[in-house]
Amino acid sequence: MLPKDSHIDLFLGWKASGNWILPETYDSILNAKNSMCGDECDLYIERKEDLIRILSLRGESCSICQASMGILFSKQTLWSKDFFLNQLEIRKSTLQDQTLSDRIPVDERRFWELIFTYPNRHRCALLPWVALGKGF
Repeated sequence: MLPKDSHIDLFLGWKASGNWILPETYDSILNAKNSMCGDECDLYIERKEDLIRILSLRGESCSICQASMGILFSKQTLWSKDFFLNQLEIRKSTLQDQTLSDRIPVDERRFWELIFTYPNRHRCALLPWVALGKGF
């Protein structure tokens, strides 16, 4: 397991990968809330035909959720429904099976591996993905 200080660095690093400045224009806001802990995330998006681009992030949430939002923001500039569903399933099955899938990008692996050790935080890590799923 990683030393506790590196957890904070890892979470802050991923959070920094996101754009937290509200865009001047956007098509809609995708929102998800975890009623168990109160985490809430907003994805400000732009639609291009059947594709979604995340322009900005916002939310009152824990560091795990914010880091996951940063991961989501950094992974793809345009999301198609099929690509999104595939990526969501990879992460859900990784957490469910407690086995690091080789389909998880290398730069994300430390994050998801750490989330294994916090089973009560799996919802926090997946919350931004739930929000994006509402857009399809």
